[in-house]
Amino acid sequence: MLWLTPCIRKKMEFIMHIVFLVIALIFNALANILMKYANVRADLPESAEIMDKLTSLYLSWPFLSGLFLFGLNLLCYTRALSKMDLSVAYPVMVGTGFAIIGVTSYFLFNEKLGLLQVVGIVLILTGVTLVAQNSAV
Repeated sequence: MLWLTPCIRKKMEFIMHIVFLVIALIFNALANILMKYANVRADLPESAEIMDKLTSLYLSWPFLSGLFLFGLNLLCYTRALSKMDLSVAYPVMVGTGFAIIGVTSYFLFNEKLGLLQVVGIVLILTGVTLVAQNSAV
């Protein structure tokens, strides 16, 4: 990359940090989905003993996988923040993650996704796009 002009090098570094942000938000969404799946799979009552929760929920492969993905998310997100404004990265992370989780939950967990929620997701993604566009200018 030494042979690239400083302008091109700077753009490529910024693109790499966008890639880190996208990977982080995918890891975050997957981690949340796995946490939900771990709870659905364990199907424990609120009054369950702590040992039952420990073995059925907290030591299950979906829970541990989700925990691992949260850790990877943290690493990638931190890397993205090294060159991105927090005021851009955070809305992109949260807004896009919200949309991914909302739609995925509808299909995987049969959660309700009404018209107002769909409109809300569209508005959030529109806002995320505007925030992200402003940073690219």
